[in-house]
Amino acid sequence: MRSLVMAVFLFMSAISAAIGEAFVSLSTDPLLVWNYSVMAVLAGITGVVFWFYVRKLDAQEDELNNMATGHVGSTDL
Repeated sequence: MRSLVMAVFLFMSAISAAIGEAFVSLSTDPLLVWNYSVMAVLAGITGVVFWFYVRKLDAQEDELNNMATGHVGSTDL
């Protein structure tokens, strides 16, 4: 399990580095307007997509918090 978690971490780091390298060419602008503008738009789009996927969980929060504690595989003798 530890190797799987480390593999996912390294994969996400590689994706992050690739995105960073893709935007290096925008850094030639002395005021960096395009660089920060693109990052702001990407962050905004990501926020909207995240909200769209988890908005239903807010309505289910109380129901999920009040679930009974379960014991998988236990036998009560």
